[in-house]
Amino acid sequence: MRLIIFILGLVLGLGTCLRFDHLDQKIYWYDEAFTSLRAAGYTEVEVVQHFADSSVVTAAELQQFQQPNLQRRLGDTLHSLAIEDTHHPPLYYSLAHLWMRTIGSSVTAMRSLSALLSLLLFPGLYWLCRELFGTKDALWGHTSGWMAMALVAVSPFHILYAQEARQYSLWAAMTAIATAALLRAIRRNTVVSWGIYALTLTLSFYTFLFAALTAIAHGIYVLVITRCRFNSTLRRYLLASLVGTVIFLPWAWIVATNLEQAQAVTEWTTHQRPLLGLVSSWANILGELFYNRGETIVDRALQAGMIALIGVAFYCLWRRTQQSVWSLVVLLTAVPALTLMVPDVLLGGHRSAFPRYLTPTLLGIQLAVAYLLTLKAVNPGSQAKASQVFLWRSILAVVMVGGLISCMVTVQAPSSSIKWLNDINFEVAPIVNQEANSLLISDTATADLLSLSYSLDRDVNLFLRPRCYTCRLDAPTGIDMNVLEIPEGFSSVFLFHPRSTSEWRRSLQTVSGFEFELVPTGEDQALWRVRRSDDAVDS
Repeated sequence: MRLIIFILGLVLGLGTCLRFDHLDQKIYWYDEAFTSLRAAGYTEVEVVQHFADSSVVTAAELQQFQQPNLQRRLGDTLHSLAIEDTHHPPLYYSLAHLWMRTIGSSVTAMRSLSALLSLLLFPGLYWLCRELFGTKDALWGHTSGWMAMALVAVSPFHILYAQEARQYSLWAAMTAIATAALLRAIRRNTVVSWGIYALTLTLSFYTFLFAALTAIAHGIYVLVITRCRFNSTLRRYLLASLVGTVIFLPWAWIVATNLEQAQAVTEWTTHQRPLLGLVSSWANILGELFYNRGETIVDRALQAGMIALIGVAFYCLWRRTQQSVWSLVVLLTAVPALTLMVPDVLLGGHRSAFPRYLTPTLLGIQLAVAYLLTLKAVNPGSQAKASQVFLWRSILAVVMVGGLISCMVTVQAPSSSIKWLNDINFEVAPIVNQEANSLLISDTATADLLSLSYSLDRDVNLFLRPRCYTCRLDAPTGIDMNVLEIPEGFSSVFLFHPRSTSEWRRSLQTVSGFEFELVPTGEDQALWRVRRSDDAVDS
């Protein structure tokens, strides 16, 4: 057993190191650009208005909205979130503001905050396993805790979000910590223990609004174990939950008063997706939780095996543990998932197709698998056959090695499934950077431009009329004609507009005085070379 614990510890160490490796490898994409914008204390409307009246600027001037400013305080970050991004509570962004001012605003610096916060998940998971599996046997809690930490350490899902400048790694940690605090409070039933739970619940709320789904799972669990009897445990749970909710009320009020704006910004989650597409997404999320290397037949077979392992894990958990144990894992897994999946199926939408929204569900799955592998491979019991133990230890090795290989590939890959929105920057930036005396004009979304600015040389010339997303300023559906007020004196002019709509592209054909030549940049039609009609004729 000591050897297995040592190996699990080694896996944990490797997973920890991988979280800080190649942090600047991938595009600093749309959502992360908004993180830096909020952390720096700017609003999107300020960016739009700044460039609406400007002439030619450089990429360095665009980058100023991604960097700290001594005139911008924490209050500016809170204000930016409150009026434009109310569905994102301020805890992570407040930490990002302080981090940016003390550590720096580079891609590596901003992502290292998430990587550092992701490490909180390890002690949180260990504590949770001790409370969940170790109440009657401390050794069980100890070994299952190491198993859970090792599984999470080499999970491609957790690696991806540990290397993204967003709040999801912190939310995963707070989910585990709050759940462990709940179990401890139920076990000890003291004022202090329930106070700790109230604090962790509050921090979860201030990290991500979907923490409410975890709170609902907690509430159902308490009702289950108390059999709905109004005893001291239920009474103190209700009081602790009330305290956590009351402390969150100031931000909840901001969300409520800006609900229309929050709904408009998240409207994309309601786009219809066929049921078969949803089911395919759910299967991919489950399969890629432990292994995500590629799409070959072998890769798909391994992912199918992981899904089968999950099914066995929940069956084993139900058969071998008490209701107070398996019901928590099932509720933590099912409540957030069903809350998102059922509306997607009945009303339309695809919220449940995004793994970050299913973080509590995926943690619940990993707890079940950690229990199974601990039971079968680490503590099989004296009556277990040697062949069975060998089989399960082989499965454990496959899970750990497969996860480790997946994480190494994920970390070193230039792109990922959660940062695909601005992959076109890899194609566009080199073309623009190598052209002498060039000008890039654009009327695309603010965050697309901020993302591109990380790939452009600092002295690249820009003429911008950004479109506002979170501030919802009116913008033409076709090309913004103001962006075609192109100054003279540039040998090459490029037009940049990723993910352009068909209506926007048709509007190019109605523009007189200019010709637009599409520059090959892969599948996305994002870059055009612009020539005045008289120049085209002369050439």
